[in-house]
Amino acid sequence: MSTVKTASTVKTASTVLITGAAGFIGRNLAAHLSEQGVRVFGVDNFCVPPTGPLPLPVEHRDVRDLTPEDLRGVDTVVHLAALKSVPGSFHDPANLTHNLGTDHHVLAVFAASDARRLLLAGTCEVYGQQVGHNREDDRLRPRSPYAVGKAATEMLADVYRSLAPEKEIGVARFFNTYGPDEGADAVVPAFLDAVHEDGVCRIEGDGEQARDLTHIGDMVRMLATVLAADRLPEVVNLGSGQATCVREIAERIIEIAGTGRIEHVASRPNEIHSFLADMGRFRALFGAGPGRDLSEGLAAAHRGRLLLTARRDAEPTATAR
Repeated sequence: MSTVKTASTVKTASTVLITGAAGFIGRNLAAHLSEQGVRVFGVDNFCVPPTGPLPLPVEHRDVRDLTPEDLRGVDTVVHLAALKSVPGSFHDPANLTHNLGTDHHVLAVFAASDARRLLLAGTCEVYGQQVGHNREDDRLRPRSPYAVGKAATEMLADVYRSLAPEKEIGVARFFNTYGPDEGADAVVPAFLDAVHEDGVCRIEGDGEQARDLTHIGDMVRMLATVLAADRLPEVVNLGSGQATCVREIAERIIEIAGTGRIEHVASRPNEIHSFLADMGRFRALFGAGPGRDLSEGLAAAHRGRLLLTARRDAEPTATAR
């Protein structure tokens, strides 16, 4: 179980706007905060249909259309909306320009609004190829257009901190998050789907690349803890502090499912060998981080994936609202 210290609410009187609220992390965070009694509303352009139920109404809207007036009455903005495909960013220049333009727009609208705090979604991808634990003060070495855009967003955050010093702007650098209703393009759901489709877990490269995995339940608790702080940290890692190689992830899923095999395919361009979160800053600020056992989390993700598949099969024509 998680050992994250979670405050009872973000702020009892707070209103939180989540962009990308129909996404994997967005909808789970919305549900968690709502359960704590926080007023939450969200926007999303639904360019990617949600793979799980939405816990609250989400306005179908492009984040780039938000105005300062839309933030009237909002205390905190959590900006999660993004095109997050790392491989896709090599082939589609719009990935970088869309994300950076959207992030810039949100920063500008926030600075001109009455909202007090903005938490931006960062990524471990900005660290690039480094040895050992990734610390927040490490030099950024992005190795994909997606990561370049996220590094630039962090620089823009610094610009707006100087333009609006009375406000708080934080960056949460997400490491790999997994769970039952994650999009099929991520490593864990891809393997979970594979073992029950053609039975083949296809690993890009040798499978020795390591990833720091955090269950979605632990991730939203960490996010809620950050949001409950008296002041947002300028940059903080959100991960487990443990790395598992992709081959081992596939092997554990095959064992849990009781079926499947591994097949190796071509490596990704500029594949990062290892991501491993240094959680020292998080622990210093908030206490212990997530403690969920990976095998337990993968087993729960497997059960959830089976339920998700059954639900889709039962409602083949259902559409997200």
